[in-house]
Amino acid sequence: MKKNIAIIDLGSNLTKLVITSGELPLQVIHRSVYNTKTLKSAPKGFFDHQSIGQIESDIKSILEVANQYDCSTYLGIATSAFRTRKNGLQVIQDLNKKFNLQIDIITGEREAQLIYKGAIASTTVDRFPVMIMDIGGGSTELIIANASNILWKQSFDLGSTALTSGLSLSDPLSLNDMEDLKNRLDRHFTDLPQIIQEYTPISFIGTTGAFESFAQMIESSHDNHKPVASNYRYELKKLNEILIRILKSSLQERRDTKGLNPLRVPTVHIAALIFKYVLDIYSFEEHILSLGDVKEGLAGEYLESQL
Repeated sequence: MKKNIAIIDLGSNLTKLVITSGELPLQVIHRSVYNTKTLKSAPKGFFDHQSIGQIESDIKSILEVANQYDCSTYLGIATSAFRTRKNGLQVIQDLNKKFNLQIDIITGEREAQLIYKGAIASTTVDRFPVMIMDIGGGSTELIIANASNILWKQSFDLGSTALTSGLSLSDPLSLNDMEDLKNRLDRHFTDLPQIIQEYTPISFIGTTGAFESFAQMIESSHDNHKPVASNYRYELKKLNEILIRILKSSLQERRDTKGLNPLRVPTVHIAALIFKYVLDIYSFEEHILSLGDVKEGLAGEYLESQL
């Protein structure tokens, strides 16, 4: 049996680890999340010693976990926060040298490609085309695809942290706050209604992160606390109720919400606003959760290259 693969994802809010089997079909063995807050700790376009120290601490924790799972291959990606920070490349080069890793800063287009591969491999979609959405801290990726090809994809610089940059927001969000945020979305998503009408996606997939929390909150409201899995189907009425509730919630109310991962509390209401913006543009026939995203896409691509 081939040894396992560790995939490290240095995101804008969180650092994530996925450990998979070392052969196809891909099996996920372990997932963990670390509260790096990369964008929050480097808001002025530059990683300082404190933020670099937090990233290094997370990587040390990740390597300790990976060693327990007998990993022989380590793959790493860095996304929006590292694309946009002046010293992002230098930080990654220093991390690779210090920890003997190969972490690559990937473009938004590359990120979207890997998200597509991870989501399609992790779900069963009966009706195509499908829109796939990944809401990160620094960027949001949207992909429209059929079962075998991407028809359209774009990475937008408006994640759940980046969207609020420069704004002083109330807690909970005021009506003026929501209007300001929606105006920002309007400016970024100018062509989105036309794109959606051109490709007419039937199904929708939301990948992990906030989408996992939305599903878990729905289930927790029914006193079902079992972790949700890929292929979870959202009931649209319940989904909208959760999105509106979270969007209007205060920080303390989110902390008290059953099913909401504490690491998602600071930004999940902004992710809800971004998601609801898309849902208000277009009506999909089914809404699906994928726990697979860019990390599983990268692992699958690597394994295919070894055949």
